[in-house]
Amino acid sequence: MLTVAQVAQVKGCTPQYVRALIAKGKLEHVLDGDPRNHIRQYLVPVTALPEKLQAKYYGRAAPPKTEAITAPQEPPKPLDAYSDEERREIELWIGIVQEWKTYRIGRDRKVADGAFVAQMRQRKPELSISTDVLYRRWKAWRDQHYDGLIDRRGKWRKGRYAMDETVWECFLSYWFDLRKYPMKQCIHYTQLWCEQEHPELLAGIPSYSAFYRRWKAEIPEALNVLGREGDKVFDDRCGPYLPRIYDDMASNDFWIADNHTFDIISEGENGTRHRLYLTAFMDARSGIITGFHITDNPSSEATIYALRAGILQYGIPKYIYVDNGREFLTYDVGGLGHRRKKKSADTFSPPPIFARLGITMINAQVRNARAKIIERRFLDFKNQISRLFMTFTGGNVLEKPANLKHVLKAGHVPADHRLREVVGQLLEGYFNEQPYNGSVAADKGQNRKDVYYDHLEEKRVASADDLTLMLMRSTRLQKVGRMGVHLTIGGFRIDYRDDAFCLRYQGEQVYVRYDPENISSVRVYDEQDRFIAVLQANSNIISGYVTSKEVAKESISKIKSAKKLARQEIKSRVLASMDQVDALDLVLGDAQRNIAARMENGEPDRSVLQIHRVSEEPLMPPRVVNGALPLDTMLKNAENAQRASQHKDI
Repeated sequence: MLTVAQVAQVKGCTPQYVRALIAKGKLEHVLDGDPRNHIRQYLVPVTALPEKLQAKYYGRAAPPKTEAITAPQEPPKPLDAYSDEERREIELWIGIVQEWKTYRIGRDRKVADGAFVAQMRQRKPELSISTDVLYRRWKAWRDQHYDGLIDRRGKWRKGRYAMDETVWECFLSYWFDLRKYPMKQCIHYTQLWCEQEHPELLAGIPSYSAFYRRWKAEIPEALNVLGREGDKVFDDRCGPYLPRIYDDMASNDFWIADNHTFDIISEGENGTRHRLYLTAFMDARSGIITGFHITDNPSSEATIYALRAGILQYGIPKYIYVDNGREFLTYDVGGLGHRRKKKSADTFSPPPIFARLGITMINAQVRNARAKIIERRFLDFKNQISRLFMTFTGGNVLEKPANLKHVLKAGHVPADHRLREVVGQLLEGYFNEQPYNGSVAADKGQNRKDVYYDHLEEKRVASADDLTLMLMRSTRLQKVGRMGVHLTIGGFRIDYRDDAFCLRYQGEQVYVRYDPENISSVRVYDEQDRFIAVLQANSNIISGYVTSKEVAKESISKIKSAKKLARQEIKSRVLASMDQVDALDLVLGDAQRNIAARMENGEPDRSVLQIHRVSEEPLMPPRVVNGALPLDTMLKNAENAQRASQHKDI
């Protein structure tokens, strides 16, 4: 039915003309009341119009033909994509829907739905539940659309920020700075930058809480550590690492060496109070301290003493793992390692102590403290031994005992010799007897020493005398002069001379090995590392301006004896030159002797116990040197010279 106005619009005429047609009976109509105001009006059926006007009316009334646009449906997300809290909510609603479907069986659905909703509101008043909610949850569960089972009210903007990206990037440029600006300062710097570069962004900079929420949500801990702490801290705390496998390792395969500062104040012989140092070697398999030495300052000498003590009791290790300190990377101890310069790569250097013992030195990477597990053992040392002393200082200010100053004031300070004695007993009888707490699960809880002996497959030992020779310090190559060879100890030069030695080797390159505990004699070797002779300290030739007649007479006689020996040598050489041997025969004889020696010695025996001995035949026969060596005076002068040089440096 069409109203008069609608018919007039279709025909393109006025409503008065349509009413006139109705009044004359020319247009079919129906008289009906308007439901809005109950006023009677004319209604014209569409069929009363000509077909042309009917088509015109239906063309206007039909909606425009458009292609149906369907929103793409997102595939349902798996349960793993939801958080733990969201998964618990999903499980809750699935259980409620299943219970609801079971409750409706055999009941009127409309009545059952109302009763079930009333029961659930009493059981779970925190839930917003109704019949419509149940139907929506059931449809979501049926379609496995788990988003429909989650209450997302207030979460639709989660992860969205009104902050301009330029502002956020500027903030991060100040935040990721090794100077570690506080967050408020980074925001302040961002505001200053926007004032100068982008004033239009200044009004849109959000509050501190907005920056904090976005930083908390988007910046992971690893980025914070790398950007604000640096590469080293990132490698230690966030970077991956290579775990070591100790199950197949045997005892004495690897020893790890390092120095540790005592967290104990002790008192020296002169009354000064200080903290001593511990140089220690640790067996990597069992965790026991094999050798140690307590010293005033870490040095290469302390390293040798600690190594000697460990070898005498536990044998010689195969590998020693050390850091890059000078006390280990010394040319005559372990070699220079990565400190060796290219220009000295082709020059001869005496074999270091580790090489003479058959030990391979491995250096840790620079600034890689994670690789040295002895650092963790030093922490155990601090907690188990250092805390036993009343003068325990702690590793930092926070660990410092409150009564330390009162203990020091009362004079309850252990002497150095007492500290050395007690720590030595505690290390051997207590620390090494503790339960094993390493990475091998099968050995957990066992005694550390038991673990050491259970996994000891080979023990290479050396006698005390042979070990003394192998642990001797070495000098660099030096030319034999008129005064023989020399050592410089504490800035003081000590000459070692023998007439026959100087006559034979003067002007040639040799090097010297010496025992730091006994410098009255040295061993001299040539460039081929062949032992030449043992020389005594020639202190009697040293003369001052004021000297006695006896000392002067003895010195002059030594000088004359050298000349006499030279004349005799010339005479013997002239006679010996009559019996010269061809050079080919000499070289061939030496080669035959080397082959015979190699066949006689054979390969080393790989038994559980291997004995290392030193067999060195001197190239020169030993000579007896008359006269006593005033070592006390010499050492006293060396100490005075060293003390004077230290005061000069200060």
